[in-house]
Amino acid sequence: MEIKTLSKVVTACVVAGVVSGLLLANVTFYEVLMGQLSEWAETQSLVASNNSPHY
Repeated sequence: MEIKTLSKVVTACVVAGVVSGLLLANVTFYEVLMGQLSEWAETQSLVASNNSPHY
């Protein structure tokens, strides 16, 4: 009986570790993506202002 309980606890810990690892990877991917989009937006803003007739 105790072995089954221990097995369930270990399984729950492994699942929790995998889920938290996936969430952390997802957050990291989102931060990188937002950084790249921000850089792209700044570049587009500079291109637009340089091509503006009011520049």
